[in-house]
Amino acid sequence: MFSLSTVRIHGTPTPVLRLPDGRLFRITDLAPETLAANPAAGLMTVFATWETAEPLLLAAVDALSGSPNSPIAEPVAEPTEPEDWLTPLQFPNKVICAGANYYDHVVNDGGHTGFSKDDNVPVFFLKPPTTTLVGQGQSVRYPIQTEKFDYELELAFVIGKLGRHIPVDRAREHIAGYTIALDLSARDWQRHPKHLVKFDLFGGKVFDDSCPLGPGIVPARFIDDTNLQLQFWINGELRQNANTSDLIWSVPELVSLISEHVTLEPGDVVLTGTPAGVGLSTGTWMHTGDQLKGQISGLGSINVQIIPADTHQPS
Repeated sequence: MFSLSTVRIHGTPTPVLRLPDGRLFRITDLAPETLAANPAAGLMTVFATWETAEPLLLAAVDALSGSPNSPIAEPVAEPTEPEDWLTPLQFPNKVICAGANYYDHVVNDGGHTGFSKDDNVPVFFLKPPTTTLVGQGQSVRYPIQTEKFDYELELAFVIGKLGRHIPVDRAREHIAGYTIALDLSARDWQRHPKHLVKFDLFGGKVFDDSCPLGPGIVPARFIDDTNLQLQFWINGELRQNANTSDLIWSVPELVSLISEHVTLEPGDVVLTGTPAGVGLSTGTWMHTGDQLKGQISGLGSINVQIIPADTHQPS
């Protein structure tokens, strides 16, 4: 197993491959062919050619753990500052989010006790990648327009093959890897009393820094998305603890349903929804200084801190 990340090395965003033991290797050292088409685009170039890039990465990892005579690239030093872990993709064309996609969240948090999958379609919305995605570290500026700042831990996947009108039974062919996302929300704007239909996904979901992502993308071949445990803590207190077996619409179903409306492109990120336990159900909101940790089995964890709105953000 390995994951793909982007870290700042000598001030430059650099695509790296991380092994389970924590060692980081520049992808340009291990498999330079995967970046040759457009090195400046980083991991977006890798996912644009995922069908040919993945075998090269697998071979490079095999060489690292194979014969002592195999060439081994020198690992880079572990980034010492939280801000050195950037969002893995710089930057995808689309970040597509699914809402209301766990039974316990819909019933327990949303109060829809009579919910039936057969009578509903999933909720989808977009987040603008360049302003909402942030990497691991002290990176989330408190949105001053809200007093009801909420969290949602979500499994996310990355597209590795172009597709439109994708059948469910072919959906996994289009998934390159999985990562961790936080879909942060301004609930007082999402359900603003002055909004015409009393529900606004723009004001409630697409503000700056609202989508921490990463720290790495694990290739899909290593992950069983039907049985992953999701856990989320604020300041060390467990708030969410659920399993992807409770998803209403499965990952393949999401791929198929989204592709009815838009073409899925390599590097697109899709968030799959959050389980129960969000602040919306308890009236417990986040504040400046809060430490957030989201963990998904097989994918590691992402840690961010809520910082004041006027704090400078590294690029």
